[in-house]
Amino acid sequence: MVTGESVWRAIVLYGANSATYKFAFGTTLLETAAAGRGRVTLEELAPRYAELLCQALERRPRQGTAARSGFLDACRAFNAGELDRDALHRRTVRLGFSNVVDAFPQLGGVQAPVRYYEDQRKSPAPGLVLRDELLELARSVHAPDLDAETAARWRLVETAWATGVSGAMLAPSLVYDPSTQHLVLQSRHRRKSVTGVVAALNGYQDGRCAYCDQVMAQNAGAGPVVEHVLPWKLLTRRWNGPDVDAVWNLVLSCKPCNDAKRDRAPHEAWMPWLEQRNNDLIASHHPLREVLMTQIGRTAAERHITLKRAYRRATELLPAVWTPPAGAHPA
Repeated sequence: MVTGESVWRAIVLYGANSATYKFAFGTTLLETAAAGRGRVTLEELAPRYAELLCQALERRPRQGTAARSGFLDACRAFNAGELDRDALHRRTVRLGFSNVVDAFPQLGGVQAPVRYYEDQRKSPAPGLVLRDELLELARSVHAPDLDAETAARWRLVETAWATGVSGAMLAPSLVYDPSTQHLVLQSRHRRKSVTGVVAALNGYQDGRCAYCDQVMAQNAGAGPVVEHVLPWKLLTRRWNGPDVDAVWNLVLSCKPCNDAKRDRAPHEAWMPWLEQRNNDLIASHHPLREVLMTQIGRTAAERHITLKRAYRRATELLPAVWTPPAGAHPA
């Protein structure tokens, strides 16, 4: 079903990433709409938008794929003390919105099915008119989750660019840390938190349980729960398949499904959902694309075989399987 939050998640998850402007712009829009603003000028958007990108550049020096960006150079100059705040804001108005306003609501090169603002940059008072769809989204119970998911996606993009998403460098060493519920980039010398798993995965699942397809509660006691589809317990057996602690095998579930599944694999009829999820992330050029391809195969055919073999081996070691609620994800 097309909803304001589902389309927003799709934009953040599948929208183009030639720079991280999208994440800063989306965060700024939600915050502005939450304040009840129906119309906002570029001058009013600029301070928060620039602030987010300045913070990002301090976190990771690479925030785009282009060799040069006048806007990012201005943010770097501000961070280095070479540009004052007023000058930064003027340059943000002049340089920072030229592409992102047009590109943000695009999915696959076409207008997304929900429109969040009207572009009035050519009016006497250049700015944006925030539509009811955005104002309602900013006031909804989904807003905090969307903010966290945007931040998680941003961290994944940064990490992918910083490491060159090299199969040798990133994919084998990006693992799940259950103590922090984070994806962790580890090497021989250090472990570095990349992003929270819940926020990183929730955008694809649109806040719904992978097994029963019901909207998940968003609190520490009730969910979402990070779920190993093929059970973690396999690591205590003679497991010789792909790492079950890796991204390809992680989903989010509600606590009732997690409690019911326990140390069992889901019924084989459910497994096409996981295969499709991984294929969708790869096809969308998600930052985890190279990670997933290195873990389970570079082509859809290879991934299908890998998953079939892993499932067969898992159910040989742990024969009992669990059947998700009937009709939740028909095969």
